[in-house]
Amino acid sequence: MEKQENILDRLGISFHRTLSFKLLVIGMLIIILLIPKVMIQELVGERQNNSVHVVHEVMSKWSNEQLISGPVLYIPFKKGIYNEEEGQYNEVTRYATFLPKELSINGKLLPKQLKRSIYNVDVYEAELSIAGYFEDIDLEKLNIESSDIIWDDAHLQLSISDLRGINQGLTLKWNDVQYTFSPGKAASPIGHSGVAMPLKQLFDEDLNGTFNIKLQLKGSQNLMFTPLGETTTVHLKSAWNDPGFTGNFLPTDRVVDDKGFKADWSVLHFNRNYPQQWISTNNTLNQNDIENSKFGVEMVSLADHYQKNTRSAKYAILIIIITFVVFFLFEVLSKQRIHPFQYIMVGSAITIFYLLLLSISEHLGFNMAYLLAALAVILLVFFYTRSFMPKLKTQLGTSFGLAGCYLFIFILLQLESFALLAGSIGLFVLLAALMFFTRKVNWYKE
Repeated sequence: MEKQENILDRLGISFHRTLSFKLLVIGMLIIILLIPKVMIQELVGERQNNSVHVVHEVMSKWSNEQLISGPVLYIPFKKGIYNEEEGQYNEVTRYATFLPKELSINGKLLPKQLKRSIYNVDVYEAELSIAGYFEDIDLEKLNIESSDIIWDDAHLQLSISDLRGINQGLTLKWNDVQYTFSPGKAASPIGHSGVAMPLKQLFDEDLNGTFNIKLQLKGSQNLMFTPLGETTTVHLKSAWNDPGFTGNFLPTDRVVDDKGFKADWSVLHFNRNYPQQWISTNNTLNQNDIENSKFGVEMVSLADHYQKNTRSAKYAILIIIITFVVFFLFEVLSKQRIHPFQYIMVGSAITIFYLLLLSISEHLGFNMAYLLAALAVILLVFFYTRSFMPKLKTQLGTSFGLAGCYLFIFILLQLESFALLAGSIGLFVLLAALMFFTRKVNWYKE
């Protein structure tokens, strides 16, 4: 067969037939293929944002994240302050806040899954028992006279961040006598919303007493508590097996397995930046310190399919380069030329893999989507290479090489903490193999 000539050959220009020119063309093709890669990454981000929007919408209708604070005794009172300029006493309002001596919370977290379109939203129902006692509540030590107390505004308050999550009526046992909370609470440092019990209904001889509160609560994303007791203990258990322990304190003991988790917290009043009782001139004192001391558990998925799609797309350029290097070595060693169009077709197939991965993972999960997308692309490349690679072993070698790349990337995605180490070692071994097999190639021979 006669060698086909083009206009450059007729002009005596042969650079376009050199290996250097072919490497330049391959590099340009790789840069061109970065464009659809970037577009696919943007599409992954867009789909992830849609997912986040749907999740937040469902959570807002179910109930948002929950923060439980209290109970506390909140007592406003009148105090006379001498004004030197006016030469008289002016009556002002002060606010006394008392925290419990001991606070113990036992709870069970029941995970549920809600579905909207193709999206699954993880929420929970919680069964909580809040117990403890108030001790050493002595108004006289703070120079508060009983007659100065504004009893209509004095309450025992329990803060719940999203009241829509309350499943049924809240009851309070105070010194073994049962009462019913009223919705709403006065503005105080302990949260922004909640329920309250007027102290004039509880007040007997003193404000010392024991309490027990049963609370059934809906929520989403996380369940948090504030350590308001001089000693605060929390015990939680759940069938959720991917907990994220978050906040200012980690559990002192935890067990996490396939059946779920159990966690115990123990926090002393020395571990936080506010006292057990204080008098303030307004109702926002210490609010930031109280909110910053919260702790609890978050319902998280360690790496959802959008995160894995994003991570896998970052390796697209690596797979394209490795595949193109294999094709280029085939050209060098077999003396058979591969057209740039054939390079870009194979590169396009590799790029389409990430679009298939994204679309399938939204329905079947990431692992199954990865298997199906990889298998589809490997078969497509195998049958396409048969058109320009004459030997079956070369076709199979190229396909198995591509399969090895996908397997290597999948392993990296699963390793999490050791991904960088494994990836670095893998690339070093690949480079060493490439240097070994090309050590005898005469790169200047045309």
